Amino acid sequence: MSFAGYFSLTMLRRIMQMSVLQGKQSGKEREISMNNRTVSRRCSAFTLIELLIVVAIIAILAAVALPNFLEAQVRAKVSRVRADYRSLATAIEAYMVDWNSYPWRSGMTNQYNEISYRLADLTTPVAYITSVDFRDPFVEQGTHGGYTDGLPRYQYNYRNYQYVTAQGLPPNTAAWVLNSLGPDRNKDQGLNIELWARGIPTSPPTVVYDPTNGTVSQGDIPRTGGDTKYNPTN
Repeated sequence: MSFAGYFSLTMLRRIMQMSVLQGKQSGKEREISMNNRTVSRRCSAFTLIELLIVVAIIAILAAVALPNFLEAQVRAKVSRVRADYRSLATAIEAYMVDWNSYPWRSGMTNQYNEISYRLADLTTPVAYITSVDFRDPFVEQGTHGGYTDGLPRYQYNYRNYQYVTAQGLPPNTAAWVLNSLGPDRNKDQGLNIELWARGIPTSPPTVVYDPTNGTVSQGDIPRTGGDTKYNPTN
């Protein structure tokens, strides 16, 4: 065999060996790649236990956060009530300066004391305030609010003691009261706060909202003005 033939045969053998080796390496690489993809798919999926743990953690966080959220809502509503009272009190006292008496529109049932009716004179003929449609955030809108006359309630209540005779009060007591049902959403005799402040018993008893008893606790939220004996710090 000539040298050229021997060289050609040797080169052919070398090329075939390299091809086989490369084929084996490619097969191993494909196997490794497939294994990696399998491991990747396994790592990217959640097991049932992992999902249950996540659900449990979310439930615990919700149980902790929800009461705080609800309490914050109640505190915000109480702040809104007091801000509304400040606006209404300014208008009521301005009316007193001009007319030498506090506003009071008579008529209707004695139990119906919503400000849209009783304080209507604050808007006309002189506008001491643009509107008296202040909704009580603690009234379930359109319900009776604990009253027995069957009339729906939406707003704060108002009473002028100059026109509403109350047993035990001096005649023509120049005092008024605004009242919200408070977080318990029930009538707790807040309109009788002037009697309570003067030590005159009321039936049922008057209960004033106190947040130290609980954010959602019994009691109305009253505000008085004029010749009043009620001190809200009591």
